[in-house]
Amino acid sequence: MNITPLPVGFGATIEGLDLRNVGPGTARLLRSALLEHGLLVIRDQTLTPQEQIAATGLFGTLETFPTMRGQLNGFEEIFRVASRPEDGHVEVGRYWHSDGSFRADPTPISFWYSVAQASEGGDTLFTDLQRAYAELQDEIKQEFDGLDTAHRNGVVHPLVLKHPKTGIPALYLNVGLTGGVLGYGPDRSQALMQAVDRHYSRDGATYRHHWLPGDVVVADNLHVAHKATPIGPQSRRILNRTTVRADGVIWHDPTPAPAPMAAAVPAA
Repeated sequence: MNITPLPVGFGATIEGLDLRNVGPGTARLLRSALLEHGLLVIRDQTLTPQEQIAATGLFGTLETFPTMRGQLNGFEEIFRVASRPEDGHVEVGRYWHSDGSFRADPTPISFWYSVAQASEGGDTLFTDLQRAYAELQDEIKQEFDGLDTAHRNGVVHPLVLKHPKTGIPALYLNVGLTGGVLGYGPDRSQALMQAVDRHYSRDGATYRHHWLPGDVVVADNLHVAHKATPIGPQSRRILNRTTVRADGVIWHDPTPAPAPMAAAVPAA
């Protein structure tokens, strides 16, 4: 397995890997690579829904979703995103966001598998939230460090969210679902969110993924955000998305307990 960093400063491509056959050592390397790079791009995979669920399970326990039109019966772990309503959820996420940010314990990891590719449009943009914070001016960091944001469903998160494993701060904002900044009026909240939106999209800060057959992309949602782009009306695109629960995520393997020392045999 070869890991090559993407030229944008975050993310990495993985080559020489079949996600249908991953041993414990390779699984540890994948988890370590995701923690380091925030985004993994794995090409040329062939996964059934059950195999995708198993591959996502390398990173932890999966979330489940209610069965709805366009979703896969019998696979409650798969949330299908599509360009046509008969194929899955449409018009999803055309703004900067991290999946599951509306949860009190946000969704840490998302895993997408490309089932059908659009002939026109449908790329996904990614941006590094940790770098977005690091590149803020010091006085803006001081302002943002003490702020909380409220989703429209009432869930509150800090605007600057520290990664639960690494402790690295990230500028964490769901541009589409956040209702406002606590302590700020509507106009000031809107101005801040628009500024963050522009900052996420600044020159050189984004990776654009063009979906090819067999593509898998894995994202650490606490490290990177993503944004869908429009799809041509005649195109058909389907992504099967699986996600990992916050209370079941595996960032690393537990350190094995030391083997017990043999008792000394007293001399005769």
